[in-house]
Amino acid sequence: MKSIVVLFDEKNKYEDEKVFAGKSAKELCSLSAASFGFEVRTISGCTTISSLLEELDKNCRESGADSLIFGWADCLFINKSLALGLLSTHVDYKAEYTFAEGYPEGFAPELLDKGTISILLELSKTTAAELGSQKITRHSIFDMIKTDINSFEVETVLAPVDWRLFRFAFDCRKKENFIACQRLFEEFEKDLSSQEAFANADPVKLSEAAAKNPKILKTIPSFYNLQLAQKCQGKCSYCPYPKALAAKEGTEPAAASKIMDYDKACRLIEEIADFSGEAVVGLSAWGECFNHPDLLKIIEKILSYQGLSVFIEADGSSIPDNFAEELAKLVNAAKERTNNWQKIMIVVSMDGFTAQTCAALRGADFSLEKSVEAVKKLQEALPDCVYPQFVRMNANEAELESFFRYWKEKSNASNGNFIIQKFNSFAGLLKNEEPADLSPLERNICWHLRRDLTVLWNGDVPLCHSRLLDDIQGNVFEEGIASVWEKFNDELNNHINQKYCDKCGGCDEFYTFNF
Repeated sequence: MKSIVVLFDEKNKYEDEKVFAGKSAKELCSLSAASFGFEVRTISGCTTISSLLEELDKNCRESGADSLIFGWADCLFINKSLALGLLSTHVDYKAEYTFAEGYPEGFAPELLDKGTISILLELSKTTAAELGSQKITRHSIFDMIKTDINSFEVETVLAPVDWRLFRFAFDCRKKENFIACQRLFEEFEKDLSSQEAFANADPVKLSEAAAKNPKILKTIPSFYNLQLAQKCQGKCSYCPYPKALAAKEGTEPAAASKIMDYDKACRLIEEIADFSGEAVVGLSAWGECFNHPDLLKIIEKILSYQGLSVFIEADGSSIPDNFAEELAKLVNAAKERTNNWQKIMIVVSMDGFTAQTCAALRGADFSLEKSVEAVKKLQEALPDCVYPQFVRMNANEAELESFFRYWKEKSNASNGNFIIQKFNSFAGLLKNEEPADLSPLERNICWHLRRDLTVLWNGDVPLCHSRLLDDIQGNVFEEGIASVWEKFNDELNNHINQKYCDKCGGCDEFYTFNF
């Protein structure tokens, strides 16, 4: 049985950086692929899943190959032993598609039978044409397989430990992955001094090392949550912000007036774009962002960077009547994002299905009717960018099913988009009102310590969003993002060693994930 290796070159920003002992990720990937013992071909220029399958089919026919080993040209850790193990399984079990499960992304290729490629190509032009016309992702092949999975003989090679929960991606498609690759390479550089040693590196040892290395677990923030304005209605029954603000500054949210300086906000956004490259910038850490007079200008500034997206979480009653129309002008003028997120995402908090429950939880001034109308206007102006939200708790559990059934329908104002969010006790500040404990049996290292940065109106950065206005680690306006971000490392190391302070020990947000 003849096999060939085909690498897809996405032509991304970091693949040619010669930072791996003088070589680039692309060079190391190509050399490792050559060690498999088969002809290696590199393809590029495909934009849709269907066009990728056309190119794979063409290469199979030209080479006379019976099976194809498919990988990405920026995955420097593509592994010989895993690849050959997959091929052995593929041949022994006469599989049509074979993949590895549980290993970090970027370690293992995918195996396809030539006939499978032809069938997938046909599906991408007929019954799965909508998927076939979509942009290529790292999971495109399997996504196409899943459209008719029972028609294929699929085999899996399982990792001895499931490392998927770490969400590792050792490729160079974006900055955070590129940094993780650099740091993993540095840890094993002496052991991987020869190309043979590199291609034959033990994927289990690499995975184990990555799971314990704080510099790999925490690279750069992917979610920044900014407090643009202190002011809000301050009447949500399950929000600790009013008490925290009163304790800190002796004022209520409805009377608060401090806002983030516009020029400082713009410089911060510039620094975010430079430091993270790609990220989601939230504007709703505390208070309502609509109370900032330059909100639209700040959104326009964020959207001027293609790697940044905007996230707003709002009380539907506070959204100005003309906001959707004005926002749509900015969003439609902005270029498409490179971070695989929408340009803007807006969550409209409701927390109930009836006006009575919503008002009980969000204050007597809350209008469910106005919130639904706000969703409708936003959906009309910015299709599929708005998400009605229900924070699940004991007080509204009886309305969860009604909320779900109503908002999941495509005929409703949000076109079927909605969010069910877990209740947050804010590290024990609030009484736990969770109807069900959804936390995993084994505690993982906190995602928020690894990926999030909350910035208050004056530039102060708390350890995490659940610390509200306390446990300040530094000030980004005075010290810069990079310096403040490093100050999270001590707490991260404690989590790696399963040592938790009273607040972290009493918090169950560690398994929740933003962006």
